[in-house]
Amino acid sequence: MVAIVNGLADEKRLTLSAGAFLVVAPWALAGLRSRDLPLFTLAAGLILFLALFSGRAGGGAAVRQTWPWWAGDAFFWAGSLFLLYLGIQWSNAGRVLYFDVEFDRWNYSAPRNPGWPWAFTRDEALEMVYWFFPAWVLGVAMRAPCLTRQGVAQIARWVVYGGGVLAVFGIIQYTSKTKALYWIIPLKCQFFASFAYSNHAAAYFVMVAALAAGLLFREVLRPSSIRNRGRAWTLGTAMVLCLAGANLSLSRAGVILAWLLAMFIAGYGLFRGWRWLRPVTRLNAVVATVAVAAVLFFAVSGFGRVDIRREFEVKHAPLCQMIPGLAGLNLDLSVRPMLWKAGWDVFRADPVYGVGGWGFRYLAAFHMTPENQQALRRNRGWANVHNDPLQFIAEFGMVGVGLMLLALSVLIVACLRRHAGNGLVRAMTCAGLTLVVVFSLIDLPFRCPAILWTWVALLALLPRIGGSGSGAPARGCAACA
Repeated sequence: MVAIVNGLADEKRLTLSAGAFLVVAPWALAGLRSRDLPLFTLAAGLILFLALFSGRAGGGAAVRQTWPWWAGDAFFWAGSLFLLYLGIQWSNAGRVLYFDVEFDRWNYSAPRNPGWPWAFTRDEALEMVYWFFPAWVLGVAMRAPCLTRQGVAQIARWVVYGGGVLAVFGIIQYTSKTKALYWIIPLKCQFFASFAYSNHAAAYFVMVAALAAGLLFREVLRPSSIRNRGRAWTLGTAMVLCLAGANLSLSRAGVILAWLLAMFIAGYGLFRGWRWLRPVTRLNAVVATVAVAAVLFFAVSGFGRVDIRREFEVKHAPLCQMIPGLAGLNLDLSVRPMLWKAGWDVFRADPVYGVGGWGFRYLAAFHMTPENQQALRRNRGWANVHNDPLQFIAEFGMVGVGLMLLALSVLIVACLRRHAGNGLVRAMTCAGLTLVVVFSLIDLPFRCPAILWTWVALLALLPRIGGSGSGAPARGCAACA
């Protein structure tokens, strides 16, 4: 009896703490303020403590084990090695710009220990630890043995509900035409909701909308005897709000990805549920899908048609049109190709250990022609490559990215198992996670802590959310398999 009570207490504490972390993080300017990062790190430390010292669920109870569960967890150790690598970069940071008289050019002093991973400044290298430590903690927490499928499902629903409320706030703020985030933080750039960068907002809402769609299908396709209609309506409303938020962020890529996701949700949902639905229910499903699409279209059109159209208008000759055949649409990549080339050159100069967190911005100019430097000075944001994989490998090198991919591969393999989690939730959420990865090829969603943390947490929880503890569909719910 004591073991059962302890197990339930472990799960409740971990569910509340991890869920609260994921809900609060986007509201705190998405974790982009440096002064907030130590607080998130402390909160992540608490979650880690709860996860590591929890019991193991089994047979309706949770029992203590003499051998810690995480000792055999590959993600725990791969992530630990990556964090250790970031710590070495931090400890070996400290390069100073000076003018080399002998070669008549500017240069940076050598690292204190040239044969080790390094970074330019300790503060910036420490920021990488602040970003990736909570992501690793959340991944570990989602794999904790005390969490049941009900626990991870509750965390997932909190992320969706939090995203829906945040989208409502963003729409209200958008309609007010304010130029200040939260009406109190003046910004010259385009922002939405609590995200100071609209492309970050779009990526986040697309990801959460996909999760909402998966949870909605899971609920709707359950047997009517156990279906929670109130939850289904709430999930559906949150999904529409998140898709509307992605559109009203006025991110061109966000608008495109949101509608691609909407079409995938409609098509995949009908395809998977069709054979399991009765003829009358099929008609209702088609009508409901069309109605939801219409509500989304008219909501977006009513609030932001003029602004969205303005974003896609061609105002000047593009520097680099992403799709040359669509010259009538503003799909200008701007200076991104220049940054991508510079990022690749920075990587080639230090391929093994990289140049440390935020190191790209110190060396980019050394790998550009004077003409490209002038073009970049007329455009903001060139501290980033605007291609997350390329920036990560430039700053962490092959060793750091190798450790990162090793940890990531553990989560991906768990999701690819035949009976890993609920099929519909997994398909929808993976679609959203994949769209964020696609987005990262032309922008920087993973350099937003709230997106990074949520992305890892969702990937880690997917194998454990389903119709039964083993991930098999619930009785009478073959469509969910």
